[in-house]
Amino acid sequence: MPVLTRRRLLSGLAVAAAAPLALAGRPSLARPLDDVAARGRLRVAVYRDFPPFSFRKDGVLTGIDVDVADLIAKKLGVRLDCADQMAGETVSDDLRVAVWRGSLFGGEIADIMMHAPYDKEYGLRNPEAVLFAPYHQEGFALARNPARVPSAMLATLPDEPIAVERDSVPDFFLLGLQGGRLRNRLIHCRTPEAAMEKLLSGEASAVLAPQSQIEAALGPRAAEFPVTSVILPGMMASRWNIGLATKENARDLAYAVGDAITAMIEDGTMAAIFRRYGATHTPPPLVD
Repeated sequence: MPVLTRRRLLSGLAVAAAAPLALAGRPSLARPLDDVAARGRLRVAVYRDFPPFSFRKDGVLTGIDVDVADLIAKKLGVRLDCADQMAGETVSDDLRVAVWRGSLFGGEIADIMMHAPYDKEYGLRNPEAVLFAPYHQEGFALARNPARVPSAMLATLPDEPIAVERDSVPDFFLLGLQGGRLRNRLIHCRTPEAAMEKLLSGEASAVLAPQSQIEAALGPRAAEFPVTSVILPGMMASRWNIGLATKENARDLAYAVGDAITAMIEDGTMAAIFRRYGATHTPPPLVD
């Protein structure tokens, strides 16, 4: 997945300012919920090659976001039509391609997009889309080999190799930590999953990355490598809310999908889906 794009932007969002985006306001120009029902299918956009949220296993699209989308479609009484798309240069590019204009190369736009940043200020900068229904709060975590890194305190990290995703918030944080003390000890990787491979092989002593990706990558070896949620002082945010997006004129669809998401969180279904992929679900404060 391209660096300097979705993950880096999501990681840097000032989620402390997140608040519900008004689903009232300008009247709806159409009733896409009726269109979805009449068509009998819900088209959902997910990110490509983004485990544990959306990825292909034996050629089949799967992951947390895919399973959530499937349950949303079932609650709406339609079938799921899930399409994975590559991350663009920015999340605004992804919203444009997925839900409100479509690709310049053609193809059908999605009714909803999974894994959109749920942030009030960001939503105001993208008025063509509606950001709604936060379903998870992501954050950074440190996975470590306890024999080489006895503590998860970032200020006391030993002079050991640490793997990070290149050009990510953890990368920038550790590059500047204590005057660059660990600068020459960082192992730069293309993805958090690649960084976790360095830890599992013993090449790295620790990994700093989004917690869900760390947990899913550990799999059956989770007991060997403690995972601790951490705060990165000086960064814009260490935790951020993840929700969905739809086109501005599909607010009735947003209401219906939002109800489905709330039900999944309240009855424990969302947590069960995360556990299925080895990750821990954290309800956003707004829906906790």
